Amino acid sequence: MMKILSLRNHISVMLLVGAVIITGCSSSNLDAPDAERPIHQFSLKEGKRLFGQLCLPCHGESGQGDGIYWASAIGITPADLTKFTPTESGRIFKTVKYGSEVQGKSNLCPPWKNNLSDEDIEDIVNHVLTLNKKNKTNLAEIVRIKS
Repeated sequence: MMKILSLRNHISVMLLVGAVIITGCSSSNLDAPDAERPIHQFSLKEGKRLFGQLCLPCHGESGQGDGIYWASAIGITPADLTKFTPTESGRIFKTVKYGSEVQGKSNLCPPWKNNLSDEDIEDIVNHVLTLNKKNKTNLAEIVRIKS
């Protein structure tokens, strides 16, 4: 009888520990980049590469919305990405992941959630933040310190 109670107690403790681990590892905000994640040089390079493939045609190399495919013919200009600050990284992340329509804008900027991992999207966000000249010094310092 004592062995059965001990085994039940052991199983109960293991289940409780497992539940705590599972709940502790889940995130309540899965759609925002990790603010504590260090920005590495690779992330900036990969973000620039992905931006060049996916975003540059409309937003342009400078990010000012002056790409070769921008939608001037229908009266919509792509967002000027040079105005974003690090505090808006969650907004940028959601727009890249779910498309511009999620921000109440046109649906011309597609959602990339099915084509890119969250890490890829974070790399694009990191690159977009370098387009604001005011951010460049801060981001370079972060990369230098954390790399």
